[in-house]
Amino acid sequence: MSAGRNTEARNRHDTAARARYLEAMIESHHQIDPEAWARLAQRFHAAIPHSLAIGLTLVDAGPPSVHMRLPYRDVFLGDIDAGLWHTGIAAVAADATCGLAVFLTLSARSAIATLDLRMDHLRPAVAGSALDVVADCHHVTQRMAFVTAVLHQDDPTRPVARATATFARTGRLAPT
Repeated sequence: MSAGRNTEARNRHDTAARARYLEAMIESHHQIDPEAWARLAQRFHAAIPHSLAIGLTLVDAGPPSVHMRLPYRDVFLGDIDAGLWHTGIAAVAADATCGLAVFLTLSARSAIATLDLRMDHLRPAVAGSALDVVADCHHVTQRMAFVTAVLHQDDPTRPVARATATFARTGRLAPT
């Protein structure tokens, strides 16, 4: 019985110590200057080929938030007659933006993987306007990260979609 209580107390202490360590790492991590964030964000973004292929560009980055823009292209239309964007393009932009928000929020440069991406389409994205994606990494645990994003065209108060994503921290170091 005594050995079980000692193990339980040790586990509680280890958990509390890990939490304090993670909080300290995150706090020091967020003191990096904005130019360093921009360079790191650009390197991450440049390493994702499909983001570059569709023309996704970085507007602003600084943890826990990232703003990216996807300029309009005719090939993005899912309904040509109605002039509406294909929702798959929005999902690609949301995934890339959410991933970058997670990557910048982590105190250690670890590789991540999308576990779940949920898109709620509120109204159609229309031809002729860029698609802006603003993602916010709002919670990080030892193994997971959670992100929300808003997608809009021209008017941030009128979103075309909202996204919720969960990312796994793989434990591997990410290339820098």
